[in-house]
Amino acid sequence: MNIKVRFAPSPTGMLHVGNVRIAVLNYLFAKNQGGKFVLRIDDTDKERSTIESENLILEDLKWLGFKWDEFYKQSNHFSKYNEALEYLKSIGRVYPCYETKDELSLKRKIQASQGIPPVYDRASLHLSDEEKADLEKKGIKKYWRFKLNETETVEWNDLVHGKISIPLNSVSDPIIIKPDGSYVYTFASVVDDVNIGITHIIRGDDHITNTAAQIDMFRAISGNAPQFAHVPLLSSIDGQDVSKRTSSSLSMVNLRNAGMEPQAIINVLSSLGTSNNVDHRNSLEDLIEEFSFEKMSLSSPKFNVRDVELLTKKVISEKSFDEIKSKILTQISEEFWETIKGNINTLKEIDFWYEIFYKNISKCVENIEENYLHQMLETLSPTVDFDDWISRLKKVSGKKGRDLFHPIRMVLTNQERGPELRKIFELLGYEKIKKRIEENL
Repeated sequence: MNIKVRFAPSPTGMLHVGNVRIAVLNYLFAKNQGGKFVLRIDDTDKERSTIESENLILEDLKWLGFKWDEFYKQSNHFSKYNEALEYLKSIGRVYPCYETKDELSLKRKIQASQGIPPVYDRASLHLSDEEKADLEKKGIKKYWRFKLNETETVEWNDLVHGKISIPLNSVSDPIIIKPDGSYVYTFASVVDDVNIGITHIIRGDDHITNTAAQIDMFRAISGNAPQFAHVPLLSSIDGQDVSKRTSSSLSMVNLRNAGMEPQAIINVLSSLGTSNNVDHRNSLEDLIEEFSFEKMSLSSPKFNVRDVELLTKKVISEKSFDEIKSKILTQISEEFWETIKGNINTLKEIDFWYEIFYKNISKCVENIEENYLHQMLETLSPTVDFDDWISRLKKVSGKKGRDLFHPIRMVLTNQERGPELRKIFELLGYEKIKKRIEENL
């Protein structure tokens, strides 16, 4: 079988870690099986879909390192949906309905009060042509439902959950066309998956019930259905649903703006809910070989942005000067990069340390003993190296440990923590070190 999967975001907002995790799993599975990864923009919701969101999705995915084999937009496929609808009409598998939202809501409330599952009662299916015409004359707009094979129980071997069985009489006939004439995702997605040739659908396990109805729809349209893998949904470390927090630090836009490394995000998301360790891999391709659904737990994994922050720091500390210089705007030297790279959390902090090393800094915020400052100057010379300076200063001042080193760090950088003093000494050089000591006298 030629494996083909799809990641199908809707351009109605920002991508968050939950979305991207699904994209990662689709990509790794497809490439692990020698298959194709399809990107499809599901923009059938005309009111909420925007070109700005679509462009942002594409930008995020490219930033994360995704490369897709095929690209589609649902808005280009309406003729295919029309064809599929007419075919389903011809075989009696769709029917028009006339209930309003309020009427449907009332039905569900009545069913709930009676302890009955909220399954649509197919009332519109029994309307005569005259009754339908009368309703339409009154201005009632019809919508369309797919007629499920209610005598059937849909079973499939889920790649994550194993065997799943759902009787279709426990599921409402899905709406496929809204009163405004727009196609619903459930239907458009099936038609696209058939036409594109999708073999496997990997998505969150909140879709399991939908899958039963969609499998029946797949079979009605094409005779067979793809295989499915339903993965547990992510929740954040505080227990909130990731998808409800797209404006928080969990969106790709905000993670990028915070300076997170894209590969750190990918590495964390690929390991969540599996037996794989979170570790630094250079690219998506480096994760392909170790992918397997068999490693996946059925419990909901917790996403902690701190894991991305820590891995970002590790990723940065391992980057060479050649890797980094093309990614930043500030003109820096290799010596500067080697000095600071172990002490920054994100690339955004490069500018902070650049200011400290190459611009004038303010007077030390701590009060340094004047005598000790004079001793720093007395023991410093253009020819002395770091070890000799510290040895001389230690001997003259009688200081050691923190009392010896901390005032030097504060005078030279005005920071409590930072790169090794030896590296700071070598990067600043005699003239600048002398000037900074004198400015604190």
